[in-house]
Amino acid sequence: MACLPARGAESELSGEVMISPYIVSDANTPKADKVLKDMLNRIVTKYGVSSPNDLISPFIITGHAIELSQETTSTAPPHVAVDLSLTLYIGNGEDGTQFSSCNMNLRGVGGNIDQAYASAYRHINVNSPEVNEAIVTGRARIKEYYAAAAPGLIKKAETYAASGNYGEAYRILLMIPAVCPQYTQAQEMLLSLVQKESDANNEEIISRARAAWSASPDESGAAAAQRYLASLSNMSPKVRQQSEQLMKEISGRLQRAEDQRQVNIAQREANAHSERMAAIKGATKVAAAYASRPVYRIRWW
Repeated sequence: MACLPARGAESELSGEVMISPYIVSDANTPKADKVLKDMLNRIVTKYGVSSPNDLISPFIITGHAIELSQETTSTAPPHVAVDLSLTLYIGNGEDGTQFSSCNMNLRGVGGNIDQAYASAYRHINVNSPEVNEAIVTGRARIKEYYAAAAPGLIKKAETYAASGNYGEAYRILLMIPAVCPQYTQAQEMLLSLVQKESDANNEEIISRARAAWSASPDESGAAAAQRYLASLSNMSPKVRQQSEQLMKEISGRLQRAEDQRQVNIAQREANAHSERMAAIKGATKVAAAYASRPVYRIRWW
């Protein structure tokens, strides 16, 4: 079943698919590993499959090198020269399913084995037809995966949200790409969960503001309450009503507080649209920061 682009969703964060570079580190070649990771990042960026805000995808691109030969040069000082057979793999790192691969031969020279490997990896041609074909095939397989799995992933996100694990729910929903019919549903659910979490945070803020005002119903208490209320964001009608009610109560005693209330209202109205878009972006950051990192189970070499 083909996936068709969904229309009407607001987020600009989700692209076609997301592929995360992944490296199996080798203690003997730390510098080379960093170079290989950088080249993999260049590949996913070039082909438009990188993840926003470092969001971790279950789909990975990784590489494994086999050393074909190694020699010491006759130069002064002597250097290490290596010939490598490097294979790049794309697949589902969580369940170990390989989607595509490509192979290339590389040569590198350096002062030691780490530098020689790093030199070889710098010769990876991100524009090669082989890399392009591997990305195209991998991307098509990922689309097929979401066409079949997206409904179940939405259910899984609902389960995480019900248990209060919003970060993992956000991560799952943000991974559903725009090319699948469930994209709009996932984005709407994302906004709903962000609103639900925001409401809980805002309720706590209003409670603290009321406590500050009740403890000191004067200018200092009003100022403390207003500092709390100024941190409200992405407000639902219910939260907005509670905030307005408290601010009116304060302004009944303090005209200065009433002036501040009007300023706050105007500012919130001006930021209404940006807050909605910021909510989705905020969900991405939460997912990247708090969602559990996938455990990759790859046996591809």
